[in-house]
Amino acid sequence: MRFFAALLSLAWMSLASQAMACALQPVVMLDDGAAEPALPPFYAGLDEAIGEDFPGEVQLYRDGMTYWVRSAPDCENTTWPWASITKQVVATLTMQEVERGTLALDAPAIAYLPFPPAGDLPAPTIRDLLQHRSGLRNPDESPKDVNGVPDFYSDGPSGLDFCLDQRDASPVEGWTYNNCDYIVLGAVLESVTGRPIRALIGERLRSAGVDGPMLASRRPRSLARSDANYPYDVSRYGASGGMIGTVNSIIAFDRALMEGRLLSSEARAEMWKSDPALGYMALGQWVYEVPLSGCPGPVRIVERRGAIGDYQLRNFIVPEDDMALVLAVKDGGFEFGELWQQQGRSFEILSAAVCGDAT
Repeated sequence: MRFFAALLSLAWMSLASQAMACALQPVVMLDDGAAEPALPPFYAGLDEAIGEDFPGEVQLYRDGMTYWVRSAPDCENTTWPWASITKQVVATLTMQEVERGTLALDAPAIAYLPFPPAGDLPAPTIRDLLQHRSGLRNPDESPKDVNGVPDFYSDGPSGLDFCLDQRDASPVEGWTYNNCDYIVLGAVLESVTGRPIRALIGERLRSAGVDGPMLASRRPRSLARSDANYPYDVSRYGASGGMIGTVNSIIAFDRALMEGRLLSSEARAEMWKSDPALGYMALGQWVYEVPLSGCPGPVRIVERRGAIGDYQLRNFIVPEDDMALVLAVKDGGFEFGELWQQQGRSFEILSAAVCGDAT
């Protein structure tokens, strides 16, 4: 009997960037305890699609194995800002409370959190907050600091008080991306659970077998390829984007979602129910079908992006195939492309990862 049981680290020098990159390959353990390297057939195509010039980390979960196809220059677990992948986590915790009966998606948020008076304006619902339809004040429109960064994220007023102040718009018909929506959701979760959002995130993830990631409580000093003078304070993003952790822990979160360790199948289906009128936005993520190169038909993708400054992340879940792919770079000019255009680096990598021959 043969079975996958370990990962063997390989390293090579990138000719394009002269930076060290690491790949991990599965090892087949034989009945007598001997080990043989056994790269799966799809791996070469995936490696080619990523390219030697890829400036960050790539990790794939497929066929019950995790493949660390590219890693940081030091070949070790590196802490990344999860940025708006945090919203995917907060949406999951929100759906947990919906399952428990402590929250209702279409109830006004004011039922759970006191909103300051705003004339006759209605308070947004929980669903409005999840889908960026709240009409709340927007941190991205706060005054710019000396580095050109909205000062909500550096040295200006921030947090819940900022988000609920100067409320002068009703919930919107379409949607407007707004980090305050999830900062308010974090406060709602604190109200209904009686737990600080940082503690709540840690407890709920650990109980599902996801160890390591956390909501930053102060400006992080050890992020991938960062320095003490980085102009964005990740901790100020709070429940909208303040989580930090490894790429591997994002994969662990994706697996916990797919395997039902965080939500029931019914609650997960509700969270992943997307609205074409909102650009296929679901609750805290985007869910859509797209043709991939090499696959016989369209593939359903659950996508969550994250970006803070020049950090960019992509988290792709392919539920029907029990796959997850995470890409992370610190390069604001890196072009991932759009899957719906069926071209670009994300399309090529995801096509190789999902549609490559696994036999």
